[in-house]
Amino acid sequence: MELPEFPVLSDLILDAIAARHGAGTVSHVASVGIFNAVYLLDDDLILRIPREHPAFIAAAHRAAAAVPAARAAGVRTPRLVAFDDARELLSVPYLVYERIHGEPLGMLELEPMRTPAVWQELGRDLARLHNGVTAEGPVIGQRGELLDDPRAWPDKLAETGVFSVVEARWLSGWLDMLAPMALAPVTERFLHGDVQATNVMVHPGSLEYLALIDWGASGWGDPAWDIAGFPLRAVPLVLAGYREVVPFDDDTIEARILWRHLQLSLWLLRREPQPGRSWAERPVGMMLEVLRFFLEEPGERWRAVAPPSI
Repeated sequence: MELPEFPVLSDLILDAIAARHGAGTVSHVASVGIFNAVYLLDDDLILRIPREHPAFIAAAHRAAAAVPAARAAGVRTPRLVAFDDARELLSVPYLVYERIHGEPLGMLELEPMRTPAVWQELGRDLARLHNGVTAEGPVIGQRGELLDDPRAWPDKLAETGVFSVVEARWLSGWLDMLAPMALAPVTERFLHGDVQATNVMVHPGSLEYLALIDWGASGWGDPAWDIAGFPLRAVPLVLAGYREVVPFDDDTIEARILWRHLQLSLWLLRREPQPGRSWAERPVGMMLEVLRFFLEEPGERWRAVAPPSI
């Protein structure tokens, strides 16, 4: 996947940005994300600079609108200190956030059951987000990422040799079973849009949940879309935390979440491997995780949407 370049980020420009925000030092921070170059300003501020392309610039604008709205709804996410769209120092806007002194959960490569409290806290934050942000103010009109109906993809993947027509037929049958529930109209909510474990910050020692970060993909859509991008075995924990705050509007949430997990993994299977990227960019791992979930005891609500042979 070929990505657009970042703007010119000389030491002189970075030092000028740091000085503008009262910081004396600036240092690059490694990131598995692809949207932004990330820098640390002193020890308490994070600078995020998007790639030089309209799509990534638009993501910066979405994040600038989403973060205050999410915080007002009670979601734990770093405060936006500055959104600079004047473009005096750079050809793109940039964002400065308070730093969360923690680690991305996804970088720790832990089994979901090692951190049940984290997933439950994430569920509570998603409930606050989905039900606490109204369709008014700066987030109005922002749309979440809408992927095509995946039911044609298994056959196309079989044609390219990813798997055989036997597996394609089985996957298509599963998707056909889920489709009436997954595609039924639902009340749209404001979404984070990229809830993968690398965007979940935890305390490096206690593994306590700290915050949900990186709002560049936020927008309105089905709440089920936010309960993807992380292992399916974590989903019941997320749903348990969510339901402590507010119930879902209907009883199709498990089917819609499962559809989204299959949709994402099949969509990602159509491109080349992405080494060095997060778990949510690894489609084979995502597919294996779905199957692993159903090989264990998923519970009655999930048995109703299990693959045809289980």
